[in-house]
Amino acid sequence: MEMEALDILFDDLAHPNPYIQSQAFMAMVRDWPQQALPRLLGLLAQPDIALRRASVRGIGAFGAAALLPLADLLMASTDSTIRASCVKAYAQVASNQPGIHFPETAMQALEEALSDDSPVVAVASVMALGQVGGQAVPLLLRVVGGDNPAQAVAAVNALAQIDDPAIEPTLKDLQRQPKLDSYVRETLESALARIRDLQARQPQPG
Repeated sequence: MEMEALDILFDDLAHPNPYIQSQAFMAMVRDWPQQALPRLLGLLAQPDIALRRASVRGIGAFGAAALLPLADLLMASTDSTIRASCVKAYAQVASNQPGIHFPETAMQALEEALSDDSPVVAVASVMALGQVGGQAVPLLLRVVGGDNPAQAVAAVNALAQIDDPAIEPTLKDLQRQPKLDSYVRETLESALARIRDLQARQPQPG
């Protein structure tokens, strides 16, 4: 009978209404954490895009409990759809709980995903690191200085959203690199302008 109740929640997860989906996965977190999380992870291979997205949102609601299982799945899977979904679930966790600490295993999984053969996984991992925030700054800075312009642009945009005083001077240093891709340079210029604009709006002390 109890498992029937959980099955009903998984039926609701497939409902087209996002509110019904949210109610379903919040009930899973509350009442079925041990049973529901592995099932949600199993749905990341799901060919139905809407159900896969709902599963990513559902995993994101589990917070810290999802971080290591996601790392295990991300490292073990050879399916780019599953790996991309894992990375997006990491972004959901970080978005739902700003400032949550990612354990070293989770950070290593995201670092490996940066050099994934699939461009979707590689760029999505940059965006996930942007959600992680301050903890991910060293990795993001390395991406900006790397040789993948699409990733570098995503990393610059991610860094511009993170409140860390070390970011502005480092981006200025990168801007001076003579071999920098022109699109990355443009993105750096607009990111630095955004950072200055945010600083100008901050209330001044005294």
